[in-house]
Amino acid sequence: MTPPPPTRRARRALGPGAAQALADVVRAPRTPPPWSPQAIDAALRTVLDRFEATAETAGWRDAFDGLDEDVLGEAAAEARAFGADPAAAVDHLVGELRRQLAAWQHAIGELGRALTAAAQERPLPEWAADAGRTEDVRRRQARQALLEAIARHHHGPLPDEEPGDRPW
Repeated sequence: MTPPPPTRRARRALGPGAAQALADVVRAPRTPPPWSPQAIDAALRTVLDRFEATAETAGWRDAFDGLDEDVLGEAAAEARAFGADPAAAVDHLVGELRRQLAAWQHAIGELGRALTAAAQERPLPEWAADAGRTEDVRRRQARQALLEAIARHHHGPLPDEEPGDRPW
């Protein structure tokens, strides 16, 4: 013998005013849950703002802004004026800039770990990934400026510089 087919219950709509009654009883949370996209975006922005607000970040950018062979030449000239070894002064300056580059690299790694934690192991949104990539590019440009300043200070202009008369 086969069992009887299940009976279907008709769904009944909520009566008039039920939506308002539910709205009065059930309220949306004031803050988004910690796993919501809004909360994750807020956490990512907080991490990036904290990174930008540190004195070291501004110091690194300032230290390499306008760095060229003239800066190294000025360090040597100042050392000469005070009777110190100009080569040692340039070496000290370059060593300090290298330490700053290393600290900057470490801070970018920490930024990446903090962003990953704030994203709760989800892929970073494009805007957050762009912010990290931008900081990487800034550090690489600073590194390149230091290398070029050292080469120009010791050996003069580099032969592979692009002439300005190219149409592109």
